[in-house]
Amino acid sequence: MKTHNFEQQTPEWFAIRQKKLTASHAQAIASAGKGLDTYVSELMSDYYSSGENENYTNKDMERGNELEPLARTMYELETGNELDEVGFVEVDEYSGFSPDGLYKEVGGVEVKSLNDKNHFQVILNGLKAVDKKHIWQIQMSLLLSKRVWWDLILYNPNFKKSLLIFRIEPDKEMQDKLLIGIEKGKEMIKEIEKKIAT
Repeated sequence: MKTHNFEQQTPEWFAIRQKKLTASHAQAIASAGKGLDTYVSELMSDYYSSGENENYTNKDMERGNELEPLARTMYELETGNELDEVGFVEVDEYSGFSPDGLYKEVGGVEVKSLNDKNHFQVILNGLKAVDKKHIWQIQMSLLLSKRVWWDLILYNPNFKKSLLIFRIEPDKEMQDKLLIGIEKGKEMIKEIEKKIAT
């Protein structure tokens, strides 16, 4: 496992992620079906294309990038957990993850800045109102890092309850599905490499 400290969303960050199954696509990986097929196909298309990376963005992602440093600082003040910022953790040639922060050798964090409607739903209903794809992402980060816990930090300054923190621990059932999907995904990547090489 190798840690890279360059900033996320930089050319170096995109380069190190090439050809790697990452936690941000954990839900597709865990499906080990059509979602994984589509993801691997897109991953390898980007890898072999000489064109510039088509980096998808939307309002939610832009808001998240803008608010993430503040959310991280507020989390540190609230919990006393001082986080190490990391660009990318390379697990092997075909997998890795981009933590929003790591805490010592035991924990990590994922920061999400939800829109008003979704943040309010979480205030009302707790963790069950959080999009499942975020939970899958955290489970894959836990699996690959072998850490004990991961805190999901939700931040939206438009509410009195602006900072919400949920501690997520490893879920064996979810991680078993991820292990199957990761192995299947790696085999698919190797198959494509062979086809291109011949």
